[in-house]
Parts: sequence; C-alpha cells; structure tokens
Amino acid sequence: MAADKPGYIVREKVASRWGALSYSDFRWFWAHGLLQGIARNMREVLTFLLVFEISGSALQLGLTGLFQAVPSIFFGLIGGALADSVDRKKLLIYTQAANVVSGVILAALVLSNNAEVWHLWLFTSFWSAVSVLGRPAQRAYIPRLVPASQMLNAITWHSSLSQGTLLAGPLAAGFIASWLGIGWAFFANSLVLTGALLAVFAIRAPGTPEGPPRKVSAGVILEGIRFVRMQEVLKAAMVMDLGVMSVGFLRPILPILALEVFEVGRAGLGVLGAAPAIGAVAGSLTLLAVGDFKRKGAVIVLAYAGYAMAMIILGLTPWIGLALVALAITGYMDVIAFTAKQALIQIVSPDQYRGRAASLSSILSVTGNGAGAMEMGALSAAFGAPGALIINSALALSMTGAITLRWMGLWRHES
Repeated sequence: MAADKPGYIVREKVASRWGALSYSDFRWFWAHGLLQGIARNMREVLTFLLVFEISGSALQLGLTGLFQAVPSIFFGLIGGALADSVDRKKLLIYTQAANVVSGVILAALVLSNNAEVWHLWLFTSFWSAVSVLGRPAQRAYIPRLVPASQMLNAITWHSSLSQGTLLAGPLAAGFIASWLGIGWAFFANSLVLTGALLAVFAIRAPGTPEGPPRKVSAGVILEGIRFVRMQEVLKAAMVMDLGVMSVGFLRPILPILALEVFEVGRAGLGVLGAAPAIGAVAGSLTLLAVGDFKRKGAVIVLAYAGYAMAMIILGLTPWIGLALVALAITGYMDVIAFTAKQALIQIVSPDQYRGRAASLSSILSVTGNGAGAMEMGALSAAFGAPGALIINSALALSMTGAITLRWMGLWRHES
C-alpha cells in the first residue's frame, strides 16, 4: 500500500502487464490526457489553417504562434504555484471546462461566418494561458492515482501521449475539416474536450495538496536561474534549444506548404502535421532500444544538426513524399534532443534545483517556439515558405556550431 494523503490509500494490486493502467483512477486520468492531447493538436492545426484561409498572410500565421507562446511564458510559474496551493482535481476541472466553453463559442463564430483573425488570436492566447495553468496540476496529481511501485510506469504511460496525440490530432483536424468544413471540425474538437472533462469527474482520488501551501518567490526563482547559469552543460543545451527553435519552428507554415507549395488541401495538411509525430514515435522507440548512453551532450548537438539538415530537404524538395520524410526526420531529431536534454537536467541538477531547472528549460523552449513562429512567418512572407526553410536551416546549423564551440563542455560531457 502507498499512503498518498492522510485518510486516502492507493491499494497495491496483483502485478499486471498493464501496470498503472490496472488502476481505474489512472485509466480515467490517462483517458483525460489522451482526449485533451488529441483536442489540443486538432485545435492548433485548425487555428493555423483558418488564420491562413482568412488572411492569406504568412506573417499573420507567425503572429498566431507568438500569441500562443507569450501567455505560456507569463503564466508558467503561476501554474506551478497554483498546483501546490489549490485542489488539483478542481483546477483540472475548471481549466478543462474553460476549454470546452471557449471552443463552443469559436465553433459558433466559424459556423456563422463571423470569425476573424483577431478572434483566433484572442482564443489562442486564452487556451495557452489555461493550458499552462492546468499542466502542473495534471503532473502533480499522478502520485495520488497509483502506488509508489507503479510511479515510473505511470509517468511512462502518460509521456507516451505526447507522440500519439500529435499523430492523431492533426489527422483528425485535416480530414474532418476537409469532409465537413472547418466550423464543424472546431465543434468536434469541443466534443473531444467534453470527453476529457468527463474523465476528470470520474476520478475518485482527492486532489488537495498535502501539508501547508507552498509559495514561489522572486528570490527562489532567481536562485534557480543563477544555478543554471553556473552549469555549462545545462546552459549550452538550453541556449541551443532556444536558438534552433527560434529559427526552426515549422508548424505555423504547414498550411502554406499544404495549400500552396504541394497543393494537397486540408486533408494533406493533416498528413503533413502528423509526419513529425511518426518520426517522434520512431525516436522514442530508438531510445528505448538503445537504453542509456554516456555522450548525451554530443547527441544533443548531432540531433539539432540533423534537424537543420531535414529543414533544408523540406525547403528544396518539390515532392510531397520526400517532404513527409523530412518532416518525420525533424520529429525524430526533436524527440532525441528533448529526451537527452531532460536527462541532463536530472543528472546535473541536485534535487533541490531540478524543478526550477526544468521550469526554466520549459519557458525557454516556449520562447523559442514563439519567436520561431514569428520569424518563420515573416521570412515566408518575404521569400516564400521554401526560401524561409532554406535560410533558417543555414542559421540553425550556424548556431549549433557556434554554441558547441563556445561551450565545448556540452560536446565533451559524459554521464
């Protein structure tokens, strides 16, 4: 048995090949994560698609990505503080309900032909803020759902959702928009979110944090930043991620590639959006097969270089098949670099700094994505999407090389 809260016990079960999924509360939690992830990735594809169909502007696609990123940066630390001071189950319910209601409102606007780009920017910012407020509570809730012996298995099951939903979400968005129209696709998205909300209600485990509420102060945050600055390996890995993603965030220009470059329509956009997820799944399977490896820093450098090379292929190819391969390679390299970076954070950081180091890494990643969306959109407006990809791939390669030479400890690091 594992006592997760005074008066509440998760009873150990007979060993099962399903591990954490043999516990009903975790099954509902995993179903919530599955539906929420599918809906989130559907909504992202639909939002970028509708912005481009309304405006025809690559620059406005980039601005959409920026509106998506800024709230995540601002609310990132607030979400962590909330997760340690309020009922986590209630916080999940409130944030999920806000997603459902706002999704229905947007679907009504689209179906009535009243949606404008500024509406999409407003909803995108709102969804991003709601997501970042609820995400820490979602992760902190897991220890209440399974005994300690199943914790690693539960985290593995939950982490697998990121790749799977990144595959299913874009495909669902593209094909529903193609068959029924983009308004009904947004409505379908709200139905999926409703299912995620009902799954949270079905969880019986309490969500009240143990002990006195914890608070985040400016001094504690600054202490974590100072720690990362003193660790060459962490600093180099985070700066490289920020730099490469600030010129290599691809999702905002996928509608341009689908509708204007390869002319494969809305359904083709769904396939293009799903291709990186296929690569990410392959990357995860590769990591599971290889097991632990010592040269994590070198792997990060090589993965980002491979990501940049895949961007060159995507920018140069006139063939949709090769474009899908290139996008799959970006997903493969991205998950390799991300996993190695997260492993470095756990290895290099003492326990009392791990949370703040991981939080800073997440904020920098979101910042890179937001800046990359804006930069990629602006370059696509000036030089076309293929031209932007070629220019940015050269920039990404240059930054990877320069950061490696500046902090050679990343390349030389051995765990």
